[in-house]
Amino acid sequence: MRSPPVTALFSDSVSLIIDKMIVNNIGAIIVISGGNPIGIITERDIVEKVAKTNRDPGKIRAKEIMSSPLISVEADKTIKDALILMRERKIRRLGVTRKGRLIGIVTERRVLDALAVR
Repeated sequence: MRSPPVTALFSDSVSLIIDKMIVNNIGAIIVISGGNPIGIITERDIVEKVAKTNRDPGKIRAKEIMSSPLISVEADKTIKDALILMRERKIRRLGVTRKGRLIGIVTERRVLDALAVR
């Protein structure tokens, strides 16, 4: 799990989000509103909803392209539980929560890497 997760405000421009992804070498950012996670933006969202449609990333806000709601798993669940949830929901990233508060993000790749080490 990556903790703390890299986040953006729902009102941030996609241009700012792209910069955060590059600086942090990540492929997804969790979108926050009022201190709560409300969605996620992935590289794929940017390609499909911005680049492919020739939209200006400086004029588009996170809330316009995010996937919502953010699907999450409690920190005390097993890696297997996380993988099952990812498979059921057909997603590759999960927010990680502890008592309902966002504490990190886990990716399919990190889960598979962890399983390979065992």
